[in-house]
Amino acid sequence: MTIKTIIAAIALENGEQQVARRAIRLAADHGAKLVLAHAIERLPESDLDLPSPANEEAIANVLEAEAIASLKQMAESAAVQAEIEVECGKADQFIERLIRDHAADLLVIGPGKPQNLREKIFGSTADRVVRAGLCPIVVVKRATDDPYRRVIAAIDFSPMSFAAAQTAAQIAPSAKLELIHALEIPLTFEQAMLKVGTSQAELDRYREAKAKTAYVELRSIRADLAVAGKVRVVRGDPATALVRVARSGRTDLIALGIQGKNAVSQLILGSVARRVLAASSCDVLLSGGAISRN
Repeated sequence: MTIKTIIAAIALENGEQQVARRAIRLAADHGAKLVLAHAIERLPESDLDLPSPANEEAIANVLEAEAIASLKQMAESAAVQAEIEVECGKADQFIERLIRDHAADLLVIGPGKPQNLREKIFGSTADRVVRAGLCPIVVVKRATDDPYRRVIAAIDFSPMSFAAAQTAAQIAPSAKLELIHALEIPLTFEQAMLKVGTSQAELDRYREAKAKTAYVELRSIRADLAVAGKVRVVRGDPATALVRVARSGRTDLIALGIQGKNAVSQLILGSVARRVLAASSCDVLLSGGAISRN
């Protein structure tokens, strides 16, 4: 994948300067076109009591002009080609249309915060765009525009996790890329093995065999990716293990594969990616594509 077009979704009211800074850095690194976008969602509903000339259209025009001016100010510092897109309407629908219209290769967005009951139930703009899975997404958590130097790719041996690792290698080709697999043997399974007569020594050998197999597969993936980073197997629940890595302070970006737009996408996002997104102190790359290794 060549990164030719990057869209940065900027929530101006949240002071998301770090989103613009990260997007500008990535666009400069890849020589990509940059689209700075902002959606104005909270216009007053039709109100006959609004005094003239403060009608909805006039208010919308003022808000659009202010947003355009703010985005232009951000773009002035960018040594890249930058376009400005501002629209009144639902942010997720606007962003998804921009991704399609520009054939975007990457979306850069902030994590978002639920602003009302609807968003608490159905998710923030970032949640909804992630579930659409139209292109890889970098969710910016750190206020820095330094290049990514240490990247972690979470590998569960699915095509989606391979795609996420591949995207991470393309986004940050100069970074150290480490492949991590979280090996979890459910406690109930281990207890059942003991109950049927498996000795503790045999159970330990089983764990070691699973870890060795995971290391072999990780090295194979590393070879397919043509990167020289480390491979690591960690024990325990994947979400807990990845949150620990993401909060270590030694990682700039963690890459996760997600299922994309289908019946189980919300379950997958809720079980691992959502926890990592909520707790991570580093940026998070989410990729919903599935790339075959064969």
